Amino acid sequence: MRVLPPCREGNTSQCDNANPNGPSAGTAFYGGPKSSGPLNGMQAEKVRVVYANSSLVKLPDNVSDDQAIMISDIFPTAYFGAEIAGVKTGSVVVVLGCGPVGQFSIISAKLLGATRVIAVDRLDDRLDMARKNGAEVINFEKEDPVEAVKKLTGGLLADCVIDAVGVDAQHAHAGPAKPDAEKEQKFEQEVQEVAPDAKPEKDGQWTPGDAPSQASEWAIEMTKKAGQIGIIGVYSPQMTTYPIGKAMNKNLTIRMGNCNHRAIIPGLVDLVAAGVVDPARVLTEHEHLGSAIEAFEAFDKRQPGWIKVELEPQAG
Repeated sequence: MRVLPPCREGNTSQCDNANPNGPSAGTAFYGGPKSSGPLNGMQAEKVRVVYANSSLVKLPDNVSDDQAIMISDIFPTAYFGAEIAGVKTGSVVVVLGCGPVGQFSIISAKLLGATRVIAVDRLDDRLDMARKNGAEVINFEKEDPVEAVKKLTGGLLADCVIDAVGVDAQHAHAGPAKPDAEKEQKFEQEVQEVAPDAKPEKDGQWTPGDAPSQASEWAIEMTKKAGQIGIIGVYSPQMTTYPIGKAMNKNLTIRMGNCNHRAIIPGLVDLVAAGVVDPARVLTEHEHLGSAIEAFEAFDKRQPGWIKVELEPQAG
């Protein structure tokens, strides 16, 4: 039997040839960590694109630059998440996290036929955008998200859950979902495991999530028996905590990974060119490339309105 290489099967994120660390290293990231097989980052006016003859996608004239930026990464990542979560016509879907990938997860679930999308976050501006994108919303600082999903679905729970949060998850700091002292201590131990070298600044800059396994726990509790979870939120190799027993006892299907961008982008380009969806509506801020550090700081602090930022080269 002939085994096809990952790229030819459509698993383009796992290409055997593109990763500087070799075929066993998995996905190579622009600006990624050393363990992933990093390529030089792309926050620049010009960038060298490896394997450009096979990795680039030609855009039609009626797809704008702003739309193209969204199609390059976060939109396909979210669409991939909806696919691996098993979203189909009639699905009830929960999206954990309403950042830019979470917003596109809502949009993608709708494109794949979901009849209901429930979005979970704690920031009002992100929940407001989620509502505009067609989701019902839950603020986990004000109500227990698992109980809220139960109530909204009449106890049936979700067919599919998309985890768009990953290891940067935050636990509730108020309300009924706030963890007790024992659970909070468990989360603190996880933070030490996944981010032992993190040195947050006094103003809260570059701070890791305070509950790395929170999204994965909620995802399992929110999914119906024999349902499906798609994980596109980033979990580092250092993350070893996962409630696999709870998932097994519910007969859940769990799929995860890095988006196969090259396989998904052409279809999304067609949808945008046809006017089915405008991905630029998730873009909230435009900054000059020279202001990149300040822009990253504002985004990292989750300042109101900083949901997705475009960095533009300065003229002249």
